[in-house]
Amino acid sequence: METRQLQHFLAIADAGTFTAAAEQLHISQPGLSSSIRALERSLGTRLFVRTRKRAELTEAGRELYSGARRALATLDALESQVRRGPGVTKSTLRVGCIPSFAGLDLAALISRFVARNPDVDVDVVVGMPLRHFADLADETIELAFVTMPLEPPEGIRLTPLATYPMVLACPAGHRLSKQTSVELADLADEAFVDFDVDLAARQVTDRAFASADITRTVRVTCNEIGSLLELVAHGLGIAIVPRPLAIATRVPVAMVPLANASLVWTVAAATRPAGVTTEAGQAFWNLIADTATPVNQKRA
Repeated sequence: METRQLQHFLAIADAGTFTAAAEQLHISQPGLSSSIRALERSLGTRLFVRTRKRAELTEAGRELYSGARRALATLDALESQVRRGPGVTKSTLRVGCIPSFAGLDLAALISRFVARNPDVDVDVVVGMPLRHFADLADETIELAFVTMPLEPPEGIRLTPLATYPMVLACPAGHRLSKQTSVELADLADEAFVDFDVDLAARQVTDRAFASADITRTVRVTCNEIGSLLELVAHGLGIAIVPRPLAIATRVPVAMVPLANASLVWTVAAATRPAGVTTEAGQAFWNLIADTATPVNQKRA
């Protein structure tokens, strides 16, 4: 099992298709497929069930998902520990992040940062986007990883980093659990479990149903993805959730692609209008700048 193969595996699991993952990794699709076949041979099991529209994790794939993230983060941390020398004056970089690390491989990103900057410690503040926007305004954090809101707040600069599909989560055995994809109209008579209305994922879903002129019933709200999917698994309703967060929970629910292409979840880096202002913040930003394009900015 090679580090490169685990990186390829995680990219496919998050993107949902080999084609999208190959584009994100900037490699050919045949090369990506070959890497995954080699990984499956070394493990002696299939990791994906491939259909015309998606690549779905098998049970073995779901078991590997969280472990692969931990393994890559551990390797980066080990490199950091070896590189770090004694007697170095420390500083601290404080960054905000929504729960579940925003669907990003943030642990690996932080490990790479610490490996390159052994004199800087990192304090990760986990919370909801509104808290991080307030902390940025108060200058208590340097930047934050948040979901892209439909209406960016004043005085906050948002740089999109990655966009993922939303999927339907439903209990095993649900009437829609074996579908290759579903339309919003198929969900008109269902009860839902969803996030609170101030979260971007809920706003995206509400807007999609409103545009389709479909009224839906939200029976239970919950802002923690694992607990939300536990409610789904126990039959309290179905949910529309970001694919990478649903996979990471390993809660036994069915995940079905949605035909509505507007139902996506975008992760963004939030900063003050001037961007990062400290040397440590700039060093951290440099790790993500190559894949980030500032497209949405509002100034106070």
